[in-house]
Amino acid sequence: MQKDNYKEILGKLESKASLKQAIYRSTAEVFGLTKSILSKIAAKLHADYTQKDPSVEVNYQENNQFEAQLKFSGDMLMISMHSNVFNFDVGHSIFQTTYVKADESLSYCGVIYVHNFLADSIKYNRLADEGSLIARILVNKEKHFMVEGDGALGFLYEDFAANVVTEENLTDILEKSILLCLNTDLLLPPFAQVKDVTLHQKQSIVAASGYPTGKRLGYQFKAEIENK
Repeated sequence: MQKDNYKEILGKLESKASLKQAIYRSTAEVFGLTKSILSKIAAKLHADYTQKDPSVEVNYQENNQFEAQLKFSGDMLMISMHSNVFNFDVGHSIFQTTYVKADESLSYCGVIYVHNFLADSIKYNRLADEGSLIARILVNKEKHFMVEGDGALGFLYEDFAANVVTEENLTDILEKSILLCLNTDLLLPPFAQVKDVTLHQKQSIVAASGYPTGKRLGYQFKAEIENK
């Protein structure tokens, strides 16, 4: 019985652990290409636009192995790679596709996230600020991918079987993500919603980190802050 268990462990290592390592390597390669493309976009934007208006800051920064960011004016586009590998819920429609039915290991994916934060959230370390997940790019062992996201990114790259990673389509995803950032304005909340604040809240929360702010939130006070 113990030998059977050990054989099963060896089999699982072959079918799961080695597979996940292969997917991790594929995702890391795709993320490396994504960082390179984002850096190129930053250099081009800097060259083409900052001559027109030097006050608009555009720069690219690689924070670590798993994260990089593009600052453009008041926005920050952050890309990050998760170090783990995931599979879909058993009821997901991906398991009904001919592509995955032929090889179920193709459903396992690495994940690259695309977030939008306010640049000031990073600059002033406003830890209570909220960003927005614009898209996530799911990459399998064959470097096929699909995208879940806002706007056009919610439907343009749904076909796992047809979508193969290229510099062209990654550039399109990043450019569409930047446009989504630029098209989402920071909105003021209703005055009545934010007019009452205790001195303690003003001193201990607001003064410590600035007004907690998010692109889709405006800024927050009182109970909303306390409940975080």
